[in-house]
Amino acid sequence: MRVDRFASTNFRNLLEGEIPFGPGLNVLVGDNGQGKTNLLEAVYFFRFGRSFRAQVDTELIRFDAPFCRVELACTFADGRREDFAFSIERREGRAAKAIKVNGELLPRRGDLAGRFPAVLFGPHDLRIVSGEPENRRRFLDTIGIMTDPGYLRTATKYRRVVEQRNAALKARASRDEMAAWNDRLIELGADFILRRRALTTAMEREMRAQASDLQSPFDFVMRYDSDLLADTEDAASLTRAFQDTLASIASEEYRRGVTLAGPHRDDVELVMDGHDLRRFGSQGQRRLLAVLLKLAETSYLENELREPCVLLLDDVFSEFDEAIIAKLHRFLDGSRQVFVTSPANLASDARARVHRVWAGRISSA
Repeated sequence: MRVDRFASTNFRNLLEGEIPFGPGLNVLVGDNGQGKTNLLEAVYFFRFGRSFRAQVDTELIRFDAPFCRVELACTFADGRREDFAFSIERREGRAAKAIKVNGELLPRRGDLAGRFPAVLFGPHDLRIVSGEPENRRRFLDTIGIMTDPGYLRTATKYRRVVEQRNAALKARASRDEMAAWNDRLIELGADFILRRRALTTAMEREMRAQASDLQSPFDFVMRYDSDLLADTEDAASLTRAFQDTLASIASEEYRRGVTLAGPHRDDVELVMDGHDLRRFGSQGQRRLLAVLLKLAETSYLENELREPCVLLLDDVFSEFDEAIIAKLHRFLDGSRQVFVTSPANLASDARARVHRVWAGRISSA
């Protein structure tokens, strides 16, 4: 896929305007705070219908404006053309959001899953390795949701059941009612765990392929970390382990009013040379694993979706060593569309189309 045309109105500091993009390397040049990352944020929004930075949608609207809008015209590998658009309005203290594809309103933002293959690289990716478990769970889930409709259905239903079960616990529901919620939690939770474990295995395989040609070989492990999987291999034994765990913690769950077991509390173990990078890794090791995770994400998505991803590289060339920079440079061979924010060493690349970003204005150099 490639983005042929970008148009925005009142998105963060970006002023109203329209600009064409080239099919290969597009370099966004400008000082800090001028709007380069805002442009990447606007493009990436169409991957899931949400920002990778904002906590609430109204943060995306220019301070003095009542709404914002972004439109993209895209071409896919098979020659198909699609138009993507979203708008957000301030409406009585909340955000009213509409997302359209080819002029048709999407009922749910989940309907975007897999339709806009984009991958974002940036300094914030370190949170996947060294941040809270939620960051690693989200990393897996976004990939699974994009490539497997069953993953999306299971994840959505499971999270809804956890919310409803928590409400039942807080309301001191009867034993029979909790037994019904337990059955549903176990059914969906076991399916969710097995899907995540299979995806973790696939991602580790992709990471090993990406790491195979690094100048300094190293050993690493990526493993799905769940107490429920400690001694289980199949769905039947996982179900029994889940049942036993819920029985053993029932009193504590009633006391706290929250579900204490299940995939919403799991993690992903990342080990390099025998050290748990989540706690003991050096900054360099964490950066290396973060980049390998993103490279693996790109290759996995492209294989599953059978479509080149649009790559959005936000200030990455100042963060990594020469070996990783060399791997990232391989993405700039023209086979994918790539957006890079202002690295001076790329601005002179003969293959690059340079766009200058200043005070929210975007212009082709």
